[in-house]
Amino acid sequence: MACNSPHKMPSEGRVASGMTDTQAEMAVMARTAARFDQVNDGLQSTLRTLMSELSVLNGAWRGLGADAFEQVKTEYAADLRRLGGALAETAEAIRTTGAGYQAADAGAAARVTRTGGTIVLPL
Repeated sequence: MACNSPHKMPSEGRVASGMTDTQAEMAVMARTAARFDQVNDGLQSTLRTLMSELSVLNGAWRGLGADAFEQVKTEYAADLRRLGGALAETAEAIRTTGAGYQAADAGAAARVTRTGGTIVLPL
């Protein structure tokens, strides 16, 4: 006897199919990964603009203050590159997780479908 009835989602108190929830979760993951990419692009653009604007000081400013400023500028650029790398890695991990989630869900659906509705549950 096959059971085709929808189920209640405990956290939401609504009736939904598992496929709808899976698609919604994958959409959230895709949007989240895209947002990480957008933030990373914005940070890298800001870094390029800032470094371009600060480059005019390279020839005009001399002395210990200039040297210290150059060191801070270099460290700041390195920190932002590391942050950008972390954002990119996180976005990729979210995408990979979403793809794995979709594959696992499809596999589970296929296994249930293969039973052909021959399992009798003691209800």
